[in-house]
Amino acid sequence: MTRIPNTVINELISRTNIVDLISQRVPLKKQGKNFLACCPFHTEKHPSFTVNIEKQFYYCFSCGSHGNVIDFLMHYDRLTFLEAIKELSIMHGISIEKNLNVCKRNNYLKNNLYQLMNKLCAYYKNILTQKKYLYAYKYLKNRGLNTKTIDDFNIGFAPPRWNNIIQKFGLTLYDQKLLDQSGMLISSNTKKYKYDRFRDRLIFPIRDITGRIVAFGGRVITQNKIPKYLNSPDTEIFKKSQHLYGLYEARMKHKNLSCILLVEGYIDVITLTQFGINYAVAALGTSTTDNHIRLLYSITDQIICCYDGDYAGKKAAWRTLNTALPYLTDERQIHFAFLPHGEDPDTLIRKIGKDNFLKRLTQTQDLSNFLFETLSKKTNLQTLSGRVKLSSLILPILKKIPGQTLKLCLLQQLGNKIGILDDNKLSQLLTRKPVTYTNKINRCYVNNSIGHILVGLLIQNPRLSKLVPSVQGLEQLKQNDIVMFIDLIQICKTYPISTSAQLLEHYRGNKFFSKLESLAYWNHLITNDMIETTFVDALTKLYNLTLEKRQELLIARDRTSGLTTQERQELWLLNQTLSKH
Repeated sequence: MTRIPNTVINELISRTNIVDLISQRVPLKKQGKNFLACCPFHTEKHPSFTVNIEKQFYYCFSCGSHGNVIDFLMHYDRLTFLEAIKELSIMHGISIEKNLNVCKRNNYLKNNLYQLMNKLCAYYKNILTQKKYLYAYKYLKNRGLNTKTIDDFNIGFAPPRWNNIIQKFGLTLYDQKLLDQSGMLISSNTKKYKYDRFRDRLIFPIRDITGRIVAFGGRVITQNKIPKYLNSPDTEIFKKSQHLYGLYEARMKHKNLSCILLVEGYIDVITLTQFGINYAVAALGTSTTDNHIRLLYSITDQIICCYDGDYAGKKAAWRTLNTALPYLTDERQIHFAFLPHGEDPDTLIRKIGKDNFLKRLTQTQDLSNFLFETLSKKTNLQTLSGRVKLSSLILPILKKIPGQTLKLCLLQQLGNKIGILDDNKLSQLLTRKPVTYTNKINRCYVNNSIGHILVGLLIQNPRLSKLVPSVQGLEQLKQNDIVMFIDLIQICKTYPISTSAQLLEHYRGNKFFSKLESLAYWNHLITNDMIETTFVDALTKLYNLTLEKRQELLIARDRTSGLTTQERQELWLLNQTLSKH
């Protein structure tokens, strides 16, 4: 998707009126500034699908479907990204054939990478059965894996030597280039030679959702090697934050998955599958990401997260819950199963068997139980202040949930715990009143950082970029929101950006995309006539923070090594400037 220039994509989005495009497929009804319809992506009786002509976005408040004209074509017409771009280009008479030729060349490269990964898989699998490395095969057998399971998951073994891959596959310069791009080789510090990424490890092929091998995971056999697990790095065909181990295999076993069990390791997935629980998947050495949750809920409506019952397991479960909140429509569920301390699914199912393990899964905590149990431990519900604190902890969480019935049920549970049983009063808790404007930006937005406000307002109103004279010096603050803000400003000044949809499209596939996407729908409750004033005020506050940072640096330097005449004059000017604010 990065192969077609942003200028072309920008022009296609700017020329396309999202209301006109969607209304050709879905009947829209105007309501205020927005257009309404029953959502085309799920069944509903009351319209919750809105189209914003100003931002050129659509959003369903029930199922959470959202995006720009490209996203709509991809999901409604079932097109790939490139097909959607081509559809828009035909609509507007813009030729993109040259860019598509570049894409074809890149697809050729990717196809060669897929072929290489298949050859590597066969190579590792063959090594596992050689007598010389019988100890690796015995290790799997001792872990209780049978021959069929080992074969079904194509488990292999990487020999201990440093240059197996180059000797086997690196015959030509192109072969070595492919090996580099596959992440299977590592360059030495001097870059004079390369060596195998995987050595003396069991090898687990990682497949994408279509079944293509895109990467490998390696596990040590001996306990003294670090790290225990090692994955391929991100490549042209593999992003670990977007893939789940075992998902392809689970889909092959089930036409429709009523639920998916999310566990933590390869062996857990493989052992559970051998015991007949063949709907388990695992993240690839990362926390559960937005992409993982979105992928899982595109396949099933129920996720069961299986973690160790210790502090680390509960913390991981809480992170997953927070990631899943924006995707929890009324039709979707998330449950949490906590295992005895020191146990994982692999060891536990061997001890207690399949039936008892499944019984444990029926004793999971649903969203409500886990949410209230976790937050109640942080408060004392016997006191008024404790009940107020519980309310302040849970209300921001409820606001992230799109499912209206789910949100209402959780709100009623909160009411039972804090002693408010009146439904109207409970509903008022979720209704945030507009804040009266004040020049003190940190008083006006207690819960939002300055960077958060600037990024949120800018992604929704790209025209505000014209109010930013310079971003020089802001990078020293080193905060994610500030980094995003600087990047957004640079894009706005480089390209002719007029809508949120155009600006957001620049970040498709970028690490900032998910955050910016959520901010594009952020309800900041600032009236239209105050948006520019609020933005400028926040920007001024940000500039002052950079001045304070410089002031602190000069004061510290003065105490340790002294200042030059020029630095002393700079400090005096900083003191004068900041004293006025």
